[in-house]
Amino acid sequence: MAPVSPVVAAEENTPAGDSLAAIIKIPDPFVRMSALEKHYQRQRRAPGEAGVDRNLLLHLTDTAFQVRNFPLVLRYGEEGLRRDWNNPRLKMALYFSVARACEELDLNIGKALRYAGYIHRLAQVVDPAATDPLIWKRYVAPALRLSMRLKVKTAGDKQAWRSALDNGIAALAVDATEEAGRELYETARRARASESGGEAALEALEALCRSSLARVEYINRLAFWYSRDGLQDKAADWMIKSYNEKPDPAVAYTIGKLLQSRDLPKAMQYLAESVHAGKGEAATRSRRLLEHLFFNVHAGEMDPGEKEAAFDRLMREAAERLRSRVKKKIPESPGDSSESGRIKT
Repeated sequence: MAPVSPVVAAEENTPAGDSLAAIIKIPDPFVRMSALEKHYQRQRRAPGEAGVDRNLLLHLTDTAFQVRNFPLVLRYGEEGLRRDWNNPRLKMALYFSVARACEELDLNIGKALRYAGYIHRLAQVVDPAATDPLIWKRYVAPALRLSMRLKVKTAGDKQAWRSALDNGIAALAVDATEEAGRELYETARRARASESGGEAALEALEALCRSSLARVEYINRLAFWYSRDGLQDKAADWMIKSYNEKPDPAVAYTIGKLLQSRDLPKAMQYLAESVHAGKGEAATRSRRLLEHLFFNVHAGEMDPGEKEAAFDRLMREAAERLRSRVKKKIPESPGDSSESGRIKT
């Protein structure tokens, strides 16, 4: 079943003429559009009439959008916005349709931004407690994401990128959907690739990674950005979160590399898990680094027998943690156990 359009969902319970009621039931949107326009012309020519039915303008705008005739969306939507509306949701629907048409046609971006802003301000007036999901999820959240996209079109400095991404973060707070999360993620990547959006990109992606929509892909990207910026501690912290969400030998190896100068015992624990879980060259690479750190750095002054015993214990404990992760799905980082802080010797 096709989703109900915003206009139809918000339409007032105002009796329509028999002709309009019949036309809006036409399933083919192109046929319906033709019939609606003929009905519009008849109403305009009818003597003694008060004017075109405002509900007709709603359906003309909505159907024009369905058939992607955006100039007609602008024509009928603007005419509809000049009318008085008792139901604010209907006005929001028109504002949004016109703003989206401007986006599609890449014109009047300033007007589109104003209209998207009107939706948010109107919602704050008519529903300040945000108790009406039809208003906030169907109109406000999409309008905030639209504002983000429109601002990105002209973003040229740090402030512009932050303003754009702040809209995306605000939309996420209103309606945390997978689509909203993905759109914010891709916009943050675009900001990161620009000359002036890097800082705002980090803030936006971190907000996403702290939300219910955090995904391993997003977390790994954030950790990579922090690493590239030289913030190795933050990179390691986010890598650990990623690993706890989805254990991966490559991620464990990266954590080991990041932690080797900050927390050697924990670094070796992650590397030991990477050795057990990895295959081929990946496991060999992890073992090579682990053995260097253990035998040359950590246990350099131990007797040979003590070294081997301690190393065997390290590997056994890593294998036990991995089995625990698989069987119980316990997202415990190696250093969070009672044995954290040092390797047994």
